[in-house]
Amino acid sequence: MKECTILIVVFGTILKSNCQSTQETTNNTGYPDMPEELLLQTLFQKYNKNARPATVRMPVVNIDHSMDLIRINSFSFDTLKTDVWVTMRWHDPRLVWMPNSYFGLTSFSITPDMVWTPDVTLYNGVGEIQKADLSRRIVVNNNGMVLWLFPAQLESTCVTRNENGEHVCRLKFGSWTYNGLQLNLTHSDNQLGMSNYYPNPDWEITSTNSLRNVMKYACCPEPYPDISYQLSFKGAMKG
Repeated sequence: MKECTILIVVFGTILKSNCQSTQETTNNTGYPDMPEELLLQTLFQKYNKNARPATVRMPVVNIDHSMDLIRINSFSFDTLKTDVWVTMRWHDPRLVWMPNSYFGLTSFSITPDMVWTPDVTLYNGVGEIQKADLSRRIVVNNNGMVLWLFPAQLESTCVTRNENGEHVCRLKFGSWTYNGLQLNLTHSDNQLGMSNYYPNPDWEITSTNSLRNVMKYACCPEPYPDISYQLSFKGAMKG
């Protein structure tokens, strides 16, 4: 009788052990050599992309905005068409991890529809305000810093001429729904990037600058920051 009892206990223990082993193998399939799979499941299990990455201690989300001018496509009837590269950086505390817990993984890239993204847009756009390739992947670093770089075709109004008769165009960017107490725009580059510019034979750029502005309106006490990129140009000399 004791032998039977021992057999039952031993058999039951082995059976239970086998069940646990089978379950663990099923849940961990592919993880030993797929650190991104494991990390993405961990980070996005409870992630809500509609919520700003703001905390009680840091209620304002800072977005560092910069832009590179690639080319002037055309200018007519006070409308400027350009190709640009837009870069935005921000911190999302929900996207922080220890690399040594994920086989040394320090960064990954994902599609923008997986995370919260700032609704920064061109204020003085014409027609289809901007044709941006928003499918470009976002790079996330283990410290929670997020980098989004994407190309865009912009159409903006230019109705100003300076004292030299040059056209002066300003491209003004800001959040569409958030005020400055929710989303703050910064501009660490302090310039319009020109290192990748491809000259237009019809137009010669004479100067560029960029500026961060803060507006307040009679209707609302909150500040509204924007980043403006300005370029002056004139007809290129022929011959």
